[in-house]
Amino acid sequence: GVEYVPKGWRTMSAIRTSEVAFHNIDGVAKFSYFSHYGWSPWDIELLENCNIIVMNLGLHYHAYTGNAIRTGNSLSSDVRAAITSLVNFTATKMDRIAIWRSALPQHFQSTNGHYGNHNKSGCVPLKISFREQAYNVAYDAVFDEMCQTLDGVDTTCSPYEKHCNVNIREKKHQTTYQFRISNNLTTWVDERDDPVKKGTIFRWNIADLFDNHLWHHTIFDCSHYCYVPQLFDEAFKRLELLLRNN
Repeated sequence: GVEYVPKGWRTMSAIRTSEVAFHNIDGVAKFSYFSHYGWSPWDIELLENCNIIVMNLGLHYHAYTGNAIRTGNSLSSDVRAAITSLVNFTATKMDRIAIWRSALPQHFQSTNGHYGNHNKSGCVPLKISFREQAYNVAYDAVFDEMCQTLDGVDTTCSPYEKHCNVNIREKKHQTTYQFRISNNLTTWVDERDDPVKKGTIFRWNIADLFDNHLWHHTIFDCSHYCYVPQLFDEAFKRLELLLRNN
């Protein structure tokens, strides 16, 4: 057949999978980590067998321009495309959950802590609130535009439960539909279904937990974090709260 999946930058670099058995529960849970450098609509089919998707974009998008490194795609545009796919994921089958994870703070010696425009090694405390870092600001703006909270209902997850309306045939952004049309993959496109979908995405906000410049991997890498058991336990407790009622 014709090979259509791109190679190189922005494509998937690896899928790491672990299987875990739980006490007193039949069966095995499978956890898969899809490692990307940016939004990749050509890989979305690989997620079809999942029940829960946790997604995040940002680190390889330039914090000052908002564009993906080497490609020029804007973070805001790619987040819109990703939200469209996540809503379609939850709307097409039962027992599916979509979660958007916040970007973790960077602690470089720059004005806002982001990589770039710094000339010294070593990670330092942020001069601004972690909430003001570019990636989370971009997420909030897109979610405010495309989604809303469940007004009038006091839930455990509010305001972290976002109800979104999307058009899966949107072509302004690199949606899965746009990718297939532009690459002449018409056999993969179903025009009969209603293109307007409604679905829920939960916001897993944990940036505040990671706002510690001492927990980074090295003094030259102020983006990635070391494994600190107590820290990660607290982060996953928040994820448990999101999942418990769903």
